[in-house]
Amino acid sequence: MKKILLSFALLTSLYGSSQILSEGFEGETFPPTGWTTETQVATRIWRPTTDYSATTQATFNITGAKSAIIAWIVDPNEANLISPTFSLDGYADATFSFNAKIGYEYMVAPNANGDLNVQISDNGLDWTTLWVEEDQGPYEDYETLAISLDLADYVGQSGLQIRFQYLATDADTLSIDDILITGTLGVNESFANKFSTYPNPVDNSVSISNNYNILLTDVSITDVNGRTVKSLKVNNLSQVEMNVSDLNSGVYFMNINTDSGKAVKKFIKN
Repeated sequence: MKKILLSFALLTSLYGSSQILSEGFEGETFPPTGWTTETQVATRIWRPTTDYSATTQATFNITGAKSAIIAWIVDPNEANLISPTFSLDGYADATFSFNAKIGYEYMVAPNANGDLNVQISDNGLDWTTLWVEEDQGPYEDYETLAISLDLADYVGQSGLQIRFQYLATDADTLSIDDILITGTLGVNESFANKFSTYPNPVDNSVSISNNYNILLTDVSITDVNGRTVKSLKVNNLSQVEMNVSDLNSGVYFMNINTDSGKAVKKFIKN
């Protein structure tokens, strides 16, 4: 039982949490590199809070010197702030978080005049809403809302984007900041299942291959104590063979780095 528990702990710790996308809107240019904006009303587009008065900045800055803000207008407006593309291929899990300041009285109740729809897409055309301010429950006007969303349904996908869609008529100003997407690499079973290790158990040499044209960059082997016992640099091959004849009998983990993510495969040495 102790060896089984140790093996599980090793698998879950081989790759820690990594940062996939981060934006705090502190740069000199807006929108930041890779981000795009769209608007229905030319004078009401997503901007940095520093484009507005000191009073507005004091109300809508969230962290640092700048946040991203979309200003109220009496006319109907759809204004979008769209992230760069990112990939969750090779990840076991992923979390998306951000902070927001949103008026309650003219966005939720008693005047439901607008929405901040936080959406995701895998093609830039069709968008699925992950969160809208009504989901938050009662809150005070312009208090900082800390939002955290699970992206488990999108693990394994690439070409993803996040969109902050302001859809309103005579509603209220709002701001967002501290966009962060993180994930844990390496224990994604669906990605790991794309690889075959054979023979298993093994006597002399073990091979790793796939039929998805996933190119390997390096492979290492660790024992149940987490010690690296072999490593191999690979020149973008889809199949690799490693000599393990000198290893002691036991359970080992093959840690596979590729151009599409990371995977872990277990094998037994006779």
